[in-house]
Amino acid sequence: MTAGAAPPARTRPPFAAASAAVVVLIALALYWPALGAGFVGDDFMILHRLGRVEEFAEALRFFRGEFFEYYRPLGFLSHAIDWTIAGADARQFHRTNLLLHAINGLLVFGIAHALAARAGVQTADGRAAGTTVREQRPSIAGRPQSWAIAGPIAALLFVLHASSHEAVVWISARFDLLATAWALAAVWWMVSGAPGSRWGPPLLFLPAVLSKESTVALPIAAAAWAVFGRRATTRDTIARLAPWIVVLVVYALLRQAAGGVPATGGAARAPKLIALAAVIGLLIGCASGRWLRLRNWMLARQGFLAVCGIVAAAAAGLAWSLPLGSISALVREKLTVAGFVIYYLFTPWTEAGTGAGYLEPLGRIYAGAALAGVPLLGLVVWSLRRRLLNADAAWFLAALLVATLLPISALTEGRRYLYLPSAVVSIAAGAAVAALGGRARAMAVAAVAVFLAVSSARIAGKIDDWIWAGAMTADGARLADEALAPACDAGHVVFLTSPVGVRGVYTHFYYETFELPRGCTPETFQIVARVVRVDTRVEARWIDRHTIVLTIPQYRGNVVLSEDLRRFDLPLADVRSRAIVTPLGELRAEPAGASQQLILRLDPGQGASLLFFYFSDGRIRRLPAFPG
Repeated sequence: MTAGAAPPARTRPPFAAASAAVVVLIALALYWPALGAGFVGDDFMILHRLGRVEEFAEALRFFRGEFFEYYRPLGFLSHAIDWTIAGADARQFHRTNLLLHAINGLLVFGIAHALAARAGVQTADGRAAGTTVREQRPSIAGRPQSWAIAGPIAALLFVLHASSHEAVVWISARFDLLATAWALAAVWWMVSGAPGSRWGPPLLFLPAVLSKESTVALPIAAAAWAVFGRRATTRDTIARLAPWIVVLVVYALLRQAAGGVPATGGAARAPKLIALAAVIGLLIGCASGRWLRLRNWMLARQGFLAVCGIVAAAAAGLAWSLPLGSISALVREKLTVAGFVIYYLFTPWTEAGTGAGYLEPLGRIYAGAALAGVPLLGLVVWSLRRRLLNADAAWFLAALLVATLLPISALTEGRRYLYLPSAVVSIAAGAAVAALGGRARAMAVAAVAVFLAVSSARIAGKIDDWIWAGAMTADGARLADEALAPACDAGHVVFLTSPVGVRGVYTHFYYETFELPRGCTPETFQIVARVVRVDTRVEARWIDRHTIVLTIPQYRGNVVLSEDLRRFDLPLADVRSRAIVTPLGELRAEPAGASQQLILRLDPGQGASLLFFYFSDGRIRRLPAFPG
């Protein structure tokens, strides 16, 4: 380490080891029922690819191909290991997910412990943050130093964070778990001061981006640690950043040459790449102690900066409400993302509303979270401004949070996107609680305990939903397969209603979903209507040999139709009467009081060759053929 960096202090090993073990046991205990969650949604597309792997060596071909224009070979390699061990046994895949979550919890523990220990030693020595420390104040009465609680609090907040259930329980989210493990390992290596911290972390950066591209902005963290953690010169900062940039170039070349994916992600991702370069350039500009002058400038102009923040918030609110074309669209998008992040990262809730997914105005919910949450966070930051501005770790964690949020700055579809950012927020919370004293710390610990209790209860409920989704999907696939048997890769399956995101988990059916029972898929698979998010009762019946009537009592506006049975973009919400022509025949939607009816008039010759199924009351049911 350089002369300007403080070596991390050590608390009593038994305390650290015991508290880390407790964190792992709590995480395992909470998520253990998820081993019975089964496969859902995109899992079947992954299984379809794994089914071609007869020997583990064949899995290396995942480095030579893309998956929906993504290049994530290490994620598929980890799935291939599970496939080699247990075949299509979902429990094995869930065990690996749970193991990765526990490992990530330990890494969060280690990072928070190292950052808090560094701050604790500097405080005990009575020096300003970042100065060389020669001695460490001994523990009081033989107990660990007060900063030692940072690791356990951060790790518990992370492993029990409500937004993480999707990443942990959904097998398809393995990419997030694996990428986070490599990313956190790189960060821990940097901040712990372990030998090889110049070359080791960038080497771990490569498997991180090969697991998922969401870690592509991690060089921001490397530059931030050099500037704020090591107080490096501009030359040393660039030298330490260079291996990360080399890895980034290697990854881009692999994406294009081996994966057939655009090296930089295409024109749509250009703004993020520009932002990445700008942030790194800004951090380099802060090297050689220039960030200290920036900090002093900010301390001297606190009132001016507060006014600037208020004006910026007011301008964003005006841009949201006024018809300013692309400017308003951009502001709405970013406020929606900000609200999404605030809602799920800083609360123990697992759902934004109880309505019908994207049919419900979630944008308004997230915008409301932004309009309420941004000022509240601003007040918190303002009240802690002196502590935050004077803490090296706060500057580093702010940059690390930017590195984790930048790649997802236009995404609000899945809570798994917040898995890595939740680690940073948890580390910051653990360090903040450890920095408090007396009654303030007691109140903070009590608040953390309440948060963890509510979050744990929410996670337990969502695990039940994932278990239901896996069982419903497996039963539906078996029901369709039994109707198709003994034929293989033949038959025409129609889902009159199909579940999408019901109970807030993934419940999609694809061709590949039907492959698991016997390795077969239908010749055709079509969906007439999607039932979104809300578990719904559907009554299906024939009224003649060419007409099927679906009745949805107590309709809640959660059905979406499609003219081509591919792009579902016709919601039956505000407009409940529609007449469209589909490849199967004419479909009419008609309200009947509180109920909704869908009347499908099949084209001549269609009915006899089709097998009809529908989703109702949490399960897939078969509609028997028309009598006679």
